[in-house]
Amino acid sequence: MTYISLLRKYRCFLYTMVLLLMAYSLYAQEKYGVEFASKGIDPEYRTGVNFFPEKPLTVTHNFSLAFDLSLMPDAGSYFGYVFRLTDEKGQHIDLVFNMRTSSFDLIGGNAYSGISIKTTPRTFFHNWHNIRLDINDKQRTFILSMNGKQISKASITFPAGHEWRLSFGANRYDEAKILDLPPMRLRDVKIYIDDELTHHWPLDEDSGAIARDLIDGATATIENPIWLAYTCRNWQQSADFVTLGNASVAFDGEQGIVYIGGRDSMYYYNCAKNILGADRLEEAQGLPAGNMTVFGGKQLYNFLPDLKKVSTYDGEHHAWDLNADKDSVTRFWHANKYYAPFDSAIYVIGGYGYYHFTNQVQRYSTTSHTWDNLDIEGDSFTPRYMSALGTTPDGDSAFIIGGYGSVSGDQLLNPHNLYDLLLFDAKARTFKKIYQLPVPEKPFVFGSSMVVDTKSQSYYALTFGNDRMQSSLQLIKGSLLRPEYTKLAGEIPFRYFDIRSGVELFYYAKGQKLIAVVRYTPENHVTQIRIYSIPFPPALLTTSPAPSHPFRIWLWVIAGVCLAAFLLVRSKYFFQASQPSEAPYTINVSAPVISDTRPSMTVAISRQETGQILPAHSSRPSILLLGQFTILDKEGTNISKLFSPLVKELFLLLLLHSLPDKKGITSEKINETLWPGRAAKDAKNNRSVNIVKLKAILDRVGYYTLEKEEGKWVLHFDNEYVDIDLQQYFGMSDYKSDSDIRQLINITGRGGLLSETEYSWLDKFKSDLAAEVTLLFINYLNQWAAGSSAERIIAITNCILNFDPLSEEAVMFKCRALVTLRQHAAARAIYNNFVREYKDIYGEMFRKEYQELLVD
Repeated sequence: MTYISLLRKYRCFLYTMVLLLMAYSLYAQEKYGVEFASKGIDPEYRTGVNFFPEKPLTVTHNFSLAFDLSLMPDAGSYFGYVFRLTDEKGQHIDLVFNMRTSSFDLIGGNAYSGISIKTTPRTFFHNWHNIRLDINDKQRTFILSMNGKQISKASITFPAGHEWRLSFGANRYDEAKILDLPPMRLRDVKIYIDDELTHHWPLDEDSGAIARDLIDGATATIENPIWLAYTCRNWQQSADFVTLGNASVAFDGEQGIVYIGGRDSMYYYNCAKNILGADRLEEAQGLPAGNMTVFGGKQLYNFLPDLKKVSTYDGEHHAWDLNADKDSVTRFWHANKYYAPFDSAIYVIGGYGYYHFTNQVQRYSTTSHTWDNLDIEGDSFTPRYMSALGTTPDGDSAFIIGGYGSVSGDQLLNPHNLYDLLLFDAKARTFKKIYQLPVPEKPFVFGSSMVVDTKSQSYYALTFGNDRMQSSLQLIKGSLLRPEYTKLAGEIPFRYFDIRSGVELFYYAKGQKLIAVVRYTPENHVTQIRIYSIPFPPALLTTSPAPSHPFRIWLWVIAGVCLAAFLLVRSKYFFQASQPSEAPYTINVSAPVISDTRPSMTVAISRQETGQILPAHSSRPSILLLGQFTILDKEGTNISKLFSPLVKELFLLLLLHSLPDKKGITSEKINETLWPGRAAKDAKNNRSVNIVKLKAILDRVGYYTLEKEEGKWVLHFDNEYVDIDLQQYFGMSDYKSDSDIRQLINITGRGGLLSETEYSWLDKFKSDLAAEVTLLFINYLNQWAAGSSAERIIAITNCILNFDPLSEEAVMFKCRALVTLRQHAAARAIYNNFVREYKDIYGEMFRKEYQELLVD
């Protein structure tokens, strides 16, 4: 018996052992699979999986296909093909979701098989369902099952072949291409031949465009994948804009709408559709510094606790019924606030102002329109601000954790970070201390709101260091019963400036996602808003060992015994096979053949209406400077979080001054930028220490040099092995083909240069690149727009607007393209928003009317 035949004979045994060994890690990570880009996304960027790209699956009798499926919530349509099986004769077996009958229909050949899974999409929203199709060639029957229960059985009405190809979602391999697919998620695809498991693709990767078969290592190819293992541990930026005034934020959890109230506009972000819209206010709102907005009882309320005046919003007429004095200043910065349905009241707890922390609890009745200062009993509540608050569903109780304050309330008397968890009982009007978290190595405070899950007795909150300006937001999951918490997902860049910055965390239950809203007010007349989202529940940023459990320990013991037994059997066959034969033999050793099959870094256009870009994941080192700062190491792992604020700025100084002409930057310039006013010796020491830290991180990327050339530091990466999107742009800016334009759209579609990073020295790089990108694409549109599709024009204008939101030409071309697609409302909305921003920035009205813009 040969070694290969031995492996085949015992492959089920080996597979079982692999499953045992994987049980430990799979227990710790439920979030895996691939999400399919589908409706609302350009066809060329929709997701498709080809499970037999090289050669088809050969079967002679019976075979089965099984997989886990779920649907994404709140999509407009779920019509489309789930999978297609194609034989060598070009005949198809399809599973399609039929919107008219609200069912998954099985199609055999060119006719309905009569087998359907009658269901509503909602059943698949937040649950995985196992679907299995058994094909019996001898009995010529289909059997469709779900979750182990047979749904129906039907006859095969066509002479099926014996060589099959399998695709899920978008199918670009058949002559009749399929681009209609439901917004779905897929995992654990399995193939059985004569009831023996022969293939299993878990789809648990988090990057790249291939998936591995656990049994024989076969690869499936995936176009435009959205890996759940990646998206569930990385925040995605959904919006970034600036509004006038001291903006405040509120959330309607039922409808999934985030409201951002500005001085002259009410912005609303739809969490389900990932769309940002705005209504112009009939009259500008005062919005004093520190104003608060709360949603409750189907109503928006805006107030400043100091003024004891509450304004309600009229959504039909886009107006507030009261206008506050814009010059007022609050004594309750970063107070916690919430609406309680049980008594239709707004509660305001704690806050800071005029060098004093408070533990005051204020209550506003929305029915009697009166304010009260409540007398609270129970455990002591230290005066504070920058704590997180989350409520029970009816608002009769609220949990408050952490903050910054002092026992006396006086800012001069030992202010410090707080890490206690308290329960506020609004009915009994008492505080109860639950526990005290251990003091962390690095101090942190909390975003003002947190999400409470009373079923699991846990909470989710955003923390950040309040001892530095260039901080970051870290999501944690904590217990409501025990003083413990776990860090989840990656960090969000956060510019902390005490009373000028703030963050809210919301949970959209229908869409199963967390929403983080970050605001920063550099001056009182504008506020920058950034909105991020992540699927719920989010995953650990890095896989860490799960708590010890006797069952899993026994799994390791059993696996070890099985492995030892197999090695013993294998050694027997190996010894027999290795005995010398009578004839002499020679061994020829040749150099290995190495083929570079690494995919290049690409991006995929996500939602056409927002122009949002989602990066596809690369299995090679990558440096992404356009859009959100992202670094992938040699394993394809996102290591952006390893860069401290200072090391990140040092890295960007070196890299941007080395691209594209590699002139470099002097030590003096680095010192002046990063350590202004420091003695030369101190600055040199700091520079040396941080360069060492930087090199330790870059070693994970590899293929780089950092050295001095003619008195200047130059950071160089080998572009044969490391993808840098900005360098790729410079290499294609003198485009010569349609393929170059597509690549330029992909590259610049992620966003402007380092859109979430702000340094004074970076402004010139941003403005220079913005001017170059805008000119390049406008020249292209002026020359080739007449022969381009509307979708292509929209993709190009989205890229321009990433760099120059007030590009008149881009707005003109985009509106015309939308009108061509009969999306008149969208075109009008884009024009209206452009006119508002134009007036806000330039102080004068835009000179062209809408119709004039379309025909000019």
